[in-house]
Amino acid sequence: MKQCKLAQSLFVSVLLFSSTAFAHTSLKGEIMPVAAYNWTGLYLGGNVGAVNHTMNITDNQAVAFDATVEQVSNPRVTGGFQLGYRWQADPAVVSGVYGAEFSAEFSDANFRRQYGSPFALYQLNSENKLKDVCMFQLTGGIAANRTLVFLAAGLSWSRVTGKTSNLDGIPFNDGFSVTKSELGTALGGGIEYAFTDNFSARVKVDVITPNTYTTWDNLDDKFTIANNIVEGSLGVNYKLPWLM
Repeated sequence: MKQCKLAQSLFVSVLLFSSTAFAHTSLKGEIMPVAAYNWTGLYLGGNVGAVNHTMNITDNQAVAFDATVEQVSNPRVTGGFQLGYRWQADPAVVSGVYGAEFSAEFSDANFRRQYGSPFALYQLNSENKLKDVCMFQLTGGIAANRTLVFLAAGLSWSRVTGKTSNLDGIPFNDGFSVTKSELGTALGGGIEYAFTDNFSARVKVDVITPNTYTTWDNLDDKFTIANNIVEGSLGVNYKLPWLM
């Protein structure tokens, strides 16, 4: 629920990003003829934003804890780059824009916590870190001149590191690793505005869900790991003029 609320609030901010892109008037109040912007072309760019990472660890045999432990990192700064291609059906009117994009995001969202106490039956020291996320998404949206509202869906590749260790040796001797590079899904959306013929700025929100995976401690006890990642970013794109 926390991730859904975060994604929802970020997407509301997306809608406030551009409010003056649909009408251009002269000093006399008459509509001036303006050449429609064409979104077709290859583009590349960079972005910076914030990422929130949640890891759920389920103890299948209930040897270390009762059921599931949720570990939520504080929102951290993330940044990266994107490369893609778009094709617009008809630049002269409000029309569809379709494309594909690859992006890579790098972060240092980390979590660390100790569970239990010296007087409890166990003491667990748990930590994890989201290192980076790569996404390949198909995009589709509606363009009205220089404003583009779009959705994106595709695959993700996420890299997480970390370990949960037992400080007491009970109920397991050492611990288990949560380190994994895992495929998953990536759903997103945003709004973009072209302020020149080649440069545009955008706000984008992505919800990344890596596939669930399992790990074992040194006594062969099984633990299931599920991750959820929500990312909001502000980016700038440059459309290559010779490939439009």
